[in-house]
Amino acid sequence: MGRIDEFLAWAEATARVTRLWNPAPLVRWNSDKSYLLDLAGRGVPVVPTRCIAPGDSYGEEDFEGTHGVVVKPSVSAGAWDTARYEPGRGADAERHARMLLGQGRTAMVQPYLPLVEEGERALVFFAGTFSHAIRKQALLTEPGEMDNARVAHPGAALHTPTEAELRTALAAVPSPDEPLFARVDLVLDEAREPVLMELELIEPNLFLGLDPRGADRLALAVAAAAREA
Repeated sequence: MGRIDEFLAWAEATARVTRLWNPAPLVRWNSDKSYLLDLAGRGVPVVPTRCIAPGDSYGEEDFEGTHGVVVKPSVSAGAWDTARYEPGRGADAERHARMLLGQGRTAMVQPYLPLVEEGERALVFFAGTFSHAIRKQALLTEPGEMDNARVAHPGAALHTPTEAELRTALAAVPSPDEPLFARVDLVLDEAREPVLMELELIEPNLFLGLDPRGADRLALAVAAAAREA
């Protein structure tokens, strides 16, 4: 997070001398969560997202929501510098965004979806094919608290995705040039329909320890990609 420019430069330099299974342009695109706007533009159901870059105008209404809002930086991992704010706490949410903007970062504002408390879903794909899924407890349990020491995946356990979850996740995975690995994080909206929270294409936790077949599927995908190289 703090050395993103160095990391992207490494990815591009490495891609010039060898093959990255998740290609460097895809890595660059996925490194900033504003990709959610691209996916929404392609018809993928995503959590409604407002991106505010340094110098952008915004208003108090951007920080109010029926169930509150979540504020996060567009470049982050493990809910770093992320917090949720209850209804009526828009001034606190705006102060959070101003802090990020003051550091030269883009702030993202999303409505808080209460059904996240039933668990986030994470669906894992290898070469565009579904492998396994997990369900974990919500991260932002304390309103107004930015806790960078929180456990990233509390209570993770295997999950059997619904057809709707699989359909939404597949729509988010880049195609036709699928990445070697992808993790699609979903949450249910108020209509109990799955919407995309994040698409993880850069060194995500693939929860291989929870599904004994997951590591074998990844190995087969690597072997197949190597044969085609």
